[in-house]
Order: sequence, then structure tokens, then C-alpha cells
Amino acid sequence: MGLTPVLFLALVFSGCAPKRVVNGEFSDHSKSDNSSVSSPKKTDTGKEDFPEPQARGKINSQPTKNTIVNPSKFGPQVVGLAKKQLNKPYQWGAQGPDKFDCSGLVYYIYGTLDISLPRVSKDQAKFGQQINKGDLQPGDLVFFVTSGKVINHVGIYMGDSRFIHAPRRYSPVRYDSLNNSWWRRRFKFGRRIQG
Repeated sequence: MGLTPVLFLALVFSGCAPKRVVNGEFSDHSKSDNSSVSSPKKTDTGKEDFPEPQARGKINSQPTKNTIVNPSKFGPQVVGLAKKQLNKPYQWGAQGPDKFDCSGLVYYIYGTLDISLPRVSKDQAKFGQQINKGDLQPGDLVFFVTSGKVINHVGIYMGDSRFIHAPRRYSPVRYDSLNNSWWRRRFKFGRRIQG
């Protein structure tokens, strides 16, 4: 019995590859190498014992609530470099060393430490380990949604609920507080970069 057109399209657009049976097991049809396919083994009871499934693809590295995240070894250096950028002017698209936008500031500071991050805040928000607000440590990145529904602003946590960022046009690099009601409502999460 063939696949209906709707089921076929669902498989194609969901990223699933058709499977085929080789030696009694499902196999990835897109692979030509069948060396990893093994036959079922017989147990003492005479029943077939299929091998344990093997993980494939990317593993989700998002921490759960109980995950212990190690402190960043770069935190003190990040804080020191961020302080040196205070009062430098904001310019959209700028990544230093004399002018910055929010993600350009982060990109410049971490780049100075030979840590390559994506250039824009929505992509930086996918890098490193997610940190809850109560677990933030100096040097962690803090992310916000200031308008719309996606991350569009980033800062560097300095401790005591303060962060350094390049806020907007006509506002130089400065400190702000996560306890400020405007920033508190827009805060989403932190990220810790381990390098």
C-alpha cells in the first residue's frame, strides 16, 4: 500500500527520510552504507533481541531546572572589558572599538577573548547554556524582548542585578538594573558562555 500524497508531503516537510527494512530492521534509506545494520540476536528464550537504539543528530543542550551550570571562567575578564566600554556612543550595526550597538558590544568583548559568537542578539541567545535570573553570575549574557516576540536586545551581567549594554540611539554604553520595572518585564533569560 503506497503513501497517500498528504502523508508523503508530511514526511518530506518534517525532515523524515523514508525507511526500508534490512535484515529485519528499519534502516535510513538515505544511507548507502549498511555496515552499521546488525541482525537481531537470539536470547536464551529463543526470542529475538533487537539492539539498543543509538542516538543520532544533535543533542539538545538546554539545561533543565536541576542542571548545575559551572561558573564561566571568562566572567571576570568579560566584566573588566565591559567596564572599559562605558560611555562609548551607540551606533546601530557598530561592533567597536569606538561605537557599539547592543550585540556589537557583546561580539567585540567576547571576540577580544578569542570566543567567537554570532553577531546579532537573536542568534547570540542560542549560544551557551541558558541561565535562570537567580543564577546569573558576572559575565553572563542577559537577553530581552523590547518589542515584538523575538529576542532583540542583549547586555552583559555585572552582578548585583546590574548589566552593561548599548541601549539605543543617543544613549551611550551604560549600566541598567534588572530590577528596573521596564527591563524586568522584558527580560527573558541569561546565557553562560564557557568558551
